Amino acid sequence: MSPTVAVVNATPDSIQPATEGLREGFPEAALWHLLDDRLVGDADAAGGMTPALSRRMLSLIDHAVRGGADAVLLSCSMYGPVVDLARRLYELPVVSSDEQMFAEVVRRGPGTVVVLGSLESAAADSALRLRGVLAEPGTEVTAVAAPGASAAASVNDHRSLLDALARAAEPHLGVADLFLLGQYSISPVHGMLSDRLGVPVLSPPLMAAGALRAALLAGAGA
Repeated sequence: MSPTVAVVNATPDSIQPATEGLREGFPEAALWHLLDDRLVGDADAAGGMTPALSRRMLSLIDHAVRGGADAVLLSCSMYGPVVDLARRLYELPVVSSDEQMFAEVVRRGPGTVVVLGSLESAAADSALRLRGVLAEPGTEVTAVAAPGASAAASVNDHRSLLDALARAAEPHLGVADLFLLGQYSISPVHGMLSDRLGVPVLSPPLMAAGALRAALLAGAGA
């Protein structure tokens, strides 16, 4: 029987990118999407994540666990802190949106990383959290917004999304050792972007998929 990965989404825009990343990195998995499409808006209105919002996210994780999921992936980085609590409550793997991507940055130890986002706030948030993960100085992290990426991603226009990300990244070629995509919504073009830039580009759902596959199939000898 295929292992079931429940993906908890805080916006409909993350569903397709998460699906594509998991299909590429963990094709054996059966996917189950859960959605509370007010989580992001309510957090913005409250000025950030609140205890009540944390409980809402935790209730979705609990629903996934009780419903038979073998692992849970949160596709919204804002709710990553809930993962620590969920891991204390449940024995199955619970993974936040970009922790595996950040772990890969630590493993590689690049000199310069550029975090691309569809909005300045999104890129800055991802860059800030990455800096918090980097235990030792030595890696320079730059946040770069890609104008036009959000609009292209919202209508699944991959060509325009690729062009927008490439335009934002190109001024940093020759300096950046690694590019990160800071949101699930812009991740579907990661392979094409890496080919165009000639520099590695990390995709958060793909990195998460690889970690989940390793965790769930290790005992099966895969």
